[in-house]
Amino acid sequence: SPEVEARTGLSYREGPAEDAEKHKLDLYKLKGKSALPVFFFIHGGAWKSGDRAQYPAIGNRFAKEGLLTVVPSYRLAPKHPHPAQIEDVAAAFAWTVRHIGELGGDATRLYVGGHSAGGHLAALLTLSEKYLRAHGLSRELIRGTIGLSGVYNLAIGESQSSVFGKDSEVRRDASPAFHVREGAPPFLITYCQWDYPTLPSQAREFHAALRNAKVASELVY
Repeated sequence: SPEVEARTGLSYREGPAEDAEKHKLDLYKLKGKSALPVFFFIHGGAWKSGDRAQYPAIGNRFAKEGLLTVVPSYRLAPKHPHPAQIEDVAAAFAWTVRHIGELGGDATRLYVGGHSAGGHLAALLTLSEKYLRAHGLSRELIRGTIGLSGVYNLAIGESQSSVFGKDSEVRRDASPAFHVREGAPPFLITYCQWDYPTLPSQAREFHAALRNAKVASELVY
């Protein structure tokens, strides 16, 4: 849209030169506007594929609605197994918290969301506080979280072992479902008719766990 300004390739963390492209984010906003609410969107791809460069349509769509939209890249498995993905996402979020005010956003209105693997990362960022704590931040900065066809429990079986390994404790710690606690930000959980077979039950069970912990959650099919 001619109303939307895109700023691409902003570096959010230092690292080896070979990882530099995955340590960047893109930003989309209405031209001439400031103090906008911020949607921090995390892409999917089974933790093994995907990139911010695939999502200008997402950035444009939400920017037109008045949301400054941030889309980070992150390192991918199997070359970089867990926790590389969530560590990068946390670093990108921390960069956003610290710089979004000068780029037209409102750091007191930050919303996190993601699709598929990105839904998992959005939920883990929100619920497992150690990743934000590593940057001196807390989940109170997140006003709400959206999980679109996400994965929330990795402790069942050994699927995606090339990403998360086979250690049951590591897989449990990587599962947002085991970090649900009262006081978390509100969630919007969605799943779809033609999702992968396990995703509808993941969404329903995660939503139920949030509700049981007195966390506001809306489930949309």
